[in-house]
Amino acid sequence: MGIRMGRLAQDRVVLFKHNDVKDLERVLGQTSKGKEMHSNKSVIVVVESVYSMDGDVAPLAEILELAKGWRNASVIVDEAHGLGVYGRTNVQDLYDLGKKNDSSPLQSETRWSVKGGASVGGTGVLAALELEHHPSLLCSVHTFGKAAGCHGAVVVGSINFISYLVNYARPFVYSTSLPPHSLVTIQESYKSMTTEVGEERRRKVFDLVKQFRNEMTSIFLRLKRRFPLSKFELLDSPSPIQGVVTPGNARCIAISQYLRNEGRFDVYPIRSPTVSKGKERIRIILHSHNSLEEVRTLTSMLYRALVQSMMQPRESITAKARL
Repeated sequence: MGIRMGRLAQDRVVLFKHNDVKDLERVLGQTSKGKEMHSNKSVIVVVESVYSMDGDVAPLAEILELAKGWRNASVIVDEAHGLGVYGRTNVQDLYDLGKKNDSSPLQSETRWSVKGGASVGGTGVLAALELEHHPSLLCSVHTFGKAAGCHGAVVVGSINFISYLVNYARPFVYSTSLPPHSLVTIQESYKSMTTEVGEERRRKVFDLVKQFRNEMTSIFLRLKRRFPLSKFELLDSPSPIQGVVTPGNARCIAISQYLRNEGRFDVYPIRSPTVSKGKERIRIILHSHNSLEEVRTLTSMLYRALVQSMMQPRESITAKARL
């Protein structure tokens, strides 16, 4: 949530449970009755297509369809971690994910808008599912600091909406435009994402995701047998963002330092209060340039680090974390 939005009165910002369409329906119902907001005001639902900390994917089709039933509701989708990652190659994975999430009150036939082949790949979850022209979609935000390997961002929306932003959006009005070399970098990166080169890279990175999750699932079974009271957890993420929950800031820092120093793996701890206390984690992002051997080495080192953290006294872990 941005700084300016965070300053809004509490009765103008209402939260709903993460990826819970039924709870979103409850919140929208409250807005229509004026319990949380005035019913004649616009209601904007803001979600990420792929969540940066958990790596899970938002049920965009269900959210958009639900918003369509409310005359004053629209949706903004942040595609920061979806751009370049989802496209033609893995649209079936998104479809299967939708069928797996049966908590939605919507009928299954309205769940996904995939029509025959697929749209141009590499443009995010909305495009992969052909939802970019959904009537409830106000706009999508695509940032270029992740898969595109550059910086900057674009807002994609209707001509009227973009015209409004150009004239009234203070961050845009008072910002300097990107230099030409950045625009060329973004253009060439986007071309790569939307060609067979991008499709091949997506195939590879999702093979690595599958390999990582298979090996970590096996590791967690071994850990549970050895340490029944351990609270380690592999987050349920279908994307290249993978999280290994290692409760406690000290333990989380010590394990990430071990992986960086001994394995040269560029992974970092996500500590509380960035995430909830007890949900501290090692955040791992897989890339198409990684190899299966690197994934095997990483999971093997993770296993050793997790075992050591359970066998060492708390003071020892804290001391290592302060190095």
